[in-house]
Amino acid sequence: MKKKKRAPMAGGKMFNRIWLICSALLILLMVAYLAVSIYGAVKINWQTRQISEHPYQVAREADNAKDSISEIENRVLYLLAHSESEEIADLPGELERLYLKTEDALNMVKNSYLGPEEDIIRVQNTFDAIKAEMAALQELAGLPEKQPAEVAAFEADHLSGLFRQFKEEVNVALDFSEKRQESYYETAANALVATVRWSVFIVVLMIAGLLFFQYILRRLNREIIRQNQIFDMIAHTVDDAFMVFEQEDPSCEYVTANIDHIAGLSAEALEEDWSQLYKNIDAADVKAIHTALLDPETAMPWETMAAYKNPKTGEDQWLSLCYYRARWNRDDSRTIVRVSDRTQSVRDQQALKDALVNAQNANSAKRDFLSRMSHEIRTPMNAIIGMATIAAASLNDPVKLEDCMAKIGYSSRHLLMLINDILDMSRIESNKLTLNEEPFELYQYINSLVAVVYPQAQERGLTFTEKITGFEKGSTFIGDSLRLNQILLNLLSNALKFTGPGGSVSLEIQGLQPRDGWRRIRFKVSDTGIGMDEEGLSHLYTPFEQADASISGQYGGTGLGMSITQNLVSLMGGHIDVKSTPGQGTVFTVELAFQQAENELEALSGEALSALKVLVVDDERDMCEHTALLLSKMQINARWALSGAEAVDWVTLAHRDGEDVDVCFIDWKMPDMDGIETTRRIRAVVGPDTPIIIITAYEWSEIEQEAREAGVNAFVSKPLFLSSVYNTLVNVTSGRCARPAATERDESLSGYRILVADDNPLNLEITGELLGMHGAAVETVANGLEALERFEASAPGFYDAILLDVQMPVMDGHEAARRIRKSSHPEAGSIPLIAATANAFNEDKAEALAAGMNAHVSKPIDVKELCRMIRELRENRN
Repeated sequence: MKKKKRAPMAGGKMFNRIWLICSALLILLMVAYLAVSIYGAVKINWQTRQISEHPYQVAREADNAKDSISEIENRVLYLLAHSESEEIADLPGELERLYLKTEDALNMVKNSYLGPEEDIIRVQNTFDAIKAEMAALQELAGLPEKQPAEVAAFEADHLSGLFRQFKEEVNVALDFSEKRQESYYETAANALVATVRWSVFIVVLMIAGLLFFQYILRRLNREIIRQNQIFDMIAHTVDDAFMVFEQEDPSCEYVTANIDHIAGLSAEALEEDWSQLYKNIDAADVKAIHTALLDPETAMPWETMAAYKNPKTGEDQWLSLCYYRARWNRDDSRTIVRVSDRTQSVRDQQALKDALVNAQNANSAKRDFLSRMSHEIRTPMNAIIGMATIAAASLNDPVKLEDCMAKIGYSSRHLLMLINDILDMSRIESNKLTLNEEPFELYQYINSLVAVVYPQAQERGLTFTEKITGFEKGSTFIGDSLRLNQILLNLLSNALKFTGPGGSVSLEIQGLQPRDGWRRIRFKVSDTGIGMDEEGLSHLYTPFEQADASISGQYGGTGLGMSITQNLVSLMGGHIDVKSTPGQGTVFTVELAFQQAENELEALSGEALSALKVLVVDDERDMCEHTALLLSKMQINARWALSGAEAVDWVTLAHRDGEDVDVCFIDWKMPDMDGIETTRRIRAVVGPDTPIIIITAYEWSEIEQEAREAGVNAFVSKPLFLSSVYNTLVNVTSGRCARPAATERDESLSGYRILVADDNPLNLEITGELLGMHGAAVETVANGLEALERFEASAPGFYDAILLDVQMPVMDGHEAARRIRKSSHPEAGSIPLIAATANAFNEDKAEALAAGMNAHVSKPIDVKELCRMIRELRENRN
């Protein structure tokens, strides 16, 4: 007979029966565990409450009672030491407060005390006795014939013992409470141990039940096994979402919850219709997916990348879709899709491609830059070499020779400017450019800037204007005026370069509202030149590039100026903005913050200038009105006259009425009576104290001597700018003249002996010749070690200064300076040491000074500056 198989249904009923039994046992064990835990917690809580309500309460209030008795005792001792009637009168009130405090504490002890009742009765009786004796003591102390000794004796006989007895009786109650508290602690500990033991026992039973239940779980049917396989495949990834569905069924069997984070669709929506995912995928990608999945030749798993529009955020994404086929039997199969967000990966790849393109563009830009730089550097070099050749062939033609030397000098300075631009760009890119914080006077600075720019504008046939507003409350600031000068000169030079004849260039300076000791200043440079389009503006600040490649061929330049300007503005904490229209011009706006100086560099404040009475004399009404307008911006109300005769008459009347004018601006070229003659006649009326300034559009050197003999104090050139008028006014009203008689600086080094160290023979020859041309006796050595040895072997006072190149073999200039300072020579600490190097940055100067140098000169050497430096160092040494 064949053995009968158990029907699947019977097996299912057995499994269900075992499931119910195991579940019931586990529930009972969990309830038992919960009951034991609750019992232990309740018991421990009861013990804690007992401690808080009885022993702890008794101990606290007993301590309060002792403290109150101690205060009463202290009051008694105070009474013994100070027996004045006023203090005795205040004592009852104090004692009544302490009695109430002690009574409250004893009542609390009585209510919470769990020991013998007689302990509390004894304490209460002793306290009543203390109150009675205190009343007697107060009465005794208040008698007029009482003696301090009687009060002290009463206290010793009646109160001291009671105080001590009260504290001892309170301590009895405290001891009992402490023992009861320890008893509660012991009971709580026992309850804790019992709870832990029962909990461990129940947990062991639960573990045993769980192990048995685990054995039952192994007998799960095929559905559980299939689900495990699905989750095994899901476990291969962590940050991806999964969908499980049948191709013919629109509902989704399973969707992981993180699909919302990845695709912006809820799991519930996809469970109803999994095809919603495809509705947000690019149509071409959906078609390719369907084609691949319907093709039986498609190898599984199959993965593709699809463009996706996130319906939740509206962002464009890239999704990776990986398809698996899970086939359990011939009639049971599923499609599993792994959905991954690859947006960041695609972006990173695109960023790498862009970075490669940018790097290639940068390399191309640098090649273009090097090509331009080669042209720019070779142009002045060609001029220098060519002019040197022509000069050598023209030694017998002084005029030709002088012309060649002038052109060589100009080309050399142009070449030095190119090198400085490159070095500035290098320092900016390596974050080594530093700022100097020094005070500067804005009007003086602008006046110097305009003095450079205005002649260039005139040469090019351009109109140049300047406007300054908003500096009524001070014009001295702290900042790097050298870098500011570099910024504005770059902008103004570009404006002049790219503006044709007949055009105009303007500079506007506006002081904005000060805040916390700082002042933002807006500089606006405008021109009517060629302008720039959007493409040109996009490359304006890019290093090694120019807005248009043809610009370098037509106008010259390296393409570094605007990049340096932008970086300098950023380094100074400012902002630069540009607006430009092709064929109409460009406007650059720079805003920089400077700290307002506490002390003005000029002698006169704005208030002092506004009090001046000024007369303007010019035969052109427009010129008078323009000058008066400039003066009005400094709060100066000026009067004008249209001829010299009218001016003399007005000055004469004002002098007669005691209202003399403070300053006169007089045009040089006027009909009938010119400015010099007008000055003579005004001087005859007012005397020598009134400053007179000649206004002229011509070079005044040929008439300067005659004008000063007539009484002229200063000269100012047309066109007039606010900065030049301001500086001239300040100078003449503080006793200084704008152009004093020039005095030749003594640059002679006659009688000086200079030791020069340089490893380059040509540099040695040039330096020796230049110093020799100014009268110095020069000795040369090839390195720092030879310079050290030559100095140590010399007699005191033999050398007046030592010039050390920084970079030399054997021993460089820094080390030579340190060795010279440490040598035993009598002049080791005083001999002037000057560093000569092509490194001209602040850090290089600081390093030279730290090595023991007195000063620093940069190559190529300005021989006049070097001579001045040597003389000053030698004179200070003496």
